[in-house]
Amino acid sequence: MLQLNEQECWQMSTGLTRIMTAPVDEFRHTVFEVMSEIAPFDCGVSYVVKNNPDSKECLEPMAYKNAPVVPTTDALFKAAELAHKSSVYNTLEWQKKSLVFRDSDMFSETFLSQTEIGRMVHDELGMSYACKVFLVHNGLLVGKFWLLRHEKSGNFTEKDIFRLRLLEPLVTRRMYEFHPQNEKGLQAKKVLIERFGLTDRERQITGLICRGMTNHQIADKLFCAEATVKKHISSIAKKMNVSNRTEIFHCCVMEKAVQNFI
Repeated sequence: MLQLNEQECWQMSTGLTRIMTAPVDEFRHTVFEVMSEIAPFDCGVSYVVKNNPDSKECLEPMAYKNAPVVPTTDALFKAAELAHKSSVYNTLEWQKKSLVFRDSDMFSETFLSQTEIGRMVHDELGMSYACKVFLVHNGLLVGKFWLLRHEKSGNFTEKDIFRLRLLEPLVTRRMYEFHPQNEKGLQAKKVLIERFGLTDRERQITGLICRGMTNHQIADKLFCAEATVKKHISSIAKKMNVSNRTEIFHCCVMEKAVQNFI
């Protein structure tokens, strides 16, 4: 039976505390930091997942910047797209509980070597081993973390998986707190659509305004031009019958539609 020694218990405890207290803007980075300490990896990738009636959509791609290998944003979107093409992978996304697993335990060697996503991980990213963490809260897949290793680093051990499974419940709970499809998020969405008629992109920008982001920061996060952000903010202000971003925030507060999402 796997157990933690005193040093490992202390490490796990401090890691859980850091995750529990991390603000939304630093949350996934903090999770990566803690995971790198308890199950070291060479490349870390994370997605927020939007749950549609008949599909799972990977959003907000993020690579751990302190890892030896940091994929580009284009590579992250490509990896998500290729994963969705696999029926085997998609089946796992529809599980009603969180999963922490090694690819080598879940997928066949043929899948890992011959599918497009398998070849991308091996050929483009140079990785040979992977551990996946699927975060599910009340049947809702809220996010995913992919931890990858070079061949020389070896596969993830049973102890690595054990530690990550101990970490998973708190990561899932906090991820749900920052997820746009939680109870508060659905209520905010209802207000912003029914009361003000905001589009999906306008609601997204409204949430980032409420988090105190500048136009430049919003543009970087949404991979668009700053001028485009300004146009959206002007549209939002007009629909809310206010004059500027400060009044947009105040309006959201008064309408109980402040969004604090990843």
